[in-house]
Amino acid sequence: MKFIGLNGSARKNGKTAELLSLVMESIKKLGAEVEVYHLIEHPIRFCMGCYSEDPPSCNPQHCTQGNLADAMKGFHQKLLFADGVVFATPVYWFGMSALMKAFIERLTSLENTGKMLTGRVAGFVAAGEEDGAMMAISHLMAVTSDMGFIFPPMPFTYYIGRGSIHDDPESVEYARRLGRNLVKLAHILQKEDVEWM
Repeated sequence: MKFIGLNGSARKNGKTAELLSLVMESIKKLGAEVEVYHLIEHPIRFCMGCYSEDPPSCNPQHCTQGNLADAMKGFHQKLLFADGVVFATPVYWFGMSALMKAFIERLTSLENTGKMLTGRVAGFVAAGEEDGAMMAISHLMAVTSDMGFIFPPMPFTYYIGRGSIHDDPESVEYARRLGRNLVKLAHILQKEDVEWM
């Protein structure tokens, strides 16, 4: 079983990464393989909006052709072979970061080509110094749900504040619970032969 963690913060050691790390550690303790990627380290060009002009051209091949510096082709492959994904973002102006938004927009080609991510489990992490964590998480949940991702109970954790995330035991416990619930749901889905619509 394999899970991918995506840190949408420009800081590789900030609160978002720290909270994501707790989730991934919880997943790893249950025997799953984990990989964490800091999106700031991977060049991801902006979505060109092909779907608006020519929907059939919005496909993985067209989306990732040409630009060798674009890391999205590799991410498409990683997501297609993963059992689950944890999307982690800082809260910037009441929403997700530009890094995470650009990444999500580039998943459109997988969604448009037969909902290729259907059946993977997803969890969500947000951290910031202001309100907006639930707005960022809700936006991510709405989009990934339409892409076919499935969520376990209590599919998110967030931290709002300037101190350490360990100052908030509830955020820490939710992070650990999220990791456990993601693995449990992935196990259930592996055992069931679910035919998604």
